[in-house]
Amino acid sequence: MADDAEPLSPVPPPALCSERVLHYAVLDETVGYNCDAAVDYISRNRLKSFEDKEFGKAPCLAICQGNDIPQFIAYYCDSDWELLGLSVHDSVAAAKTRAEHIYPGSSAKWVEAHFTDEDVERHLDEIWTDSRCSFCGKRPDQGVRVDHRSTQRQRPDL
Repeated sequence: MADDAEPLSPVPPPALCSERVLHYAVLDETVGYNCDAAVDYISRNRLKSFEDKEFGKAPCLAICQGNDIPQFIAYYCDSDWELLGLSVHDSVAAAKTRAEHIYPGSSAKWVEAHFTDEDVERHLDEIWTDSRCSFCGKRPDQGVRVDHRSTQRQRPDL
């Protein structure tokens, strides 16, 4: 690699919080930060910070969707794609609009992720490898029940 080559932009994993990454943005110095908009959204409970910590300018954003939910979740992440905060939206466009209000200039940074179902499953298998249910083999994101007791037989009607 030549010394004058640009470093590669960080790419998120195929899933964040077990939800498929659809779009992502890596924010650089050309993107602003509107603290007033962020505080307003947080105060109206439209932007949730992880562990109730103020996170300021997040360097990475991702829009994700789970298999069983109709909404889209915007994740505000650090440079390692660790969660700082999130907001829930009815559409990808709404998530991008919210991000643009908080991070002016971010609309030009969005990239469509092209992760396949196999990419997502492989990633989830890897991150949950030590957390599978010893009884049914499911991952926590697959709706493992806390109690695997078999249903009790009902007494037949006499």
